[in-house]
Amino acid sequence: MPNLSDDAVTKMRTFIKERNNPARLGMVEVVAQYVVHDLDDLALEDKEEALTMARYHLSTDRGIEDLKALLPSAVGWASTDAPGLEYK
Repeated sequence: MPNLSDDAVTKMRTFIKERNNPARLGMVEVVAQYVVHDLDDLALEDKEEALTMARYHLSTDRGIEDLKALLPSAVGWASTDAPGLEYK
């Protein structure tokens, strides 16, 4: 997994927060967590980087289609397997 610079991560997180209203940010978070939930073999730092990249992608114009497609499955997964998700 590529290691992003601290500056790149900061810019991605700023974009994510500025791009999404609170309701959409919640959707982005649930889908991002769903997408990377099975990456248990990664180190915590790499998993956080994967989450940031997933959140960023889902916040872009191209990622909205993925967000729409994955949201029903992600909500089902979150309601049974991952209660208490929130954006960091």
